[in-house]
Amino acid sequence: MNFYVIGDEDVVLGFRFAGIHGSIADTADEANEAFDKVTSGEYGEIGILIITEKVSLLMEDKIMQWQLAGNYPLIVEIPDMTGHIEGKTSLLDSIKKAVGIAV
Repeated sequence: MNFYVIGDEDVVLGFRFAGIHGSIADTADEANEAFDKVTSGEYGEIGILIITEKVSLLMEDKIMQWQLAGNYPLIVEIPDMTGHIEGKTSLLDSIKKAVGIAV
């Protein structure tokens, strides 16, 4: 299974040391472009897409629609080097709420 990461420069560099390719995204346009390339198969068959919380905030609706449709790659949201964003609802909690599972 192939992994891919979209995040800030530090996160992407860290994952590259582990052999995982990625795209640096500091703006919504960069995040959307990288997401579209991954989900279209332009980067090959990706099974798990790792996205930082800050990038996730740049395209929350798009990620939510992707997850609710049950498409691959699966999306895993992680904090960046500064840590978890205080008060941010996790992607998993948002999906549970959307499908009616108590959070």
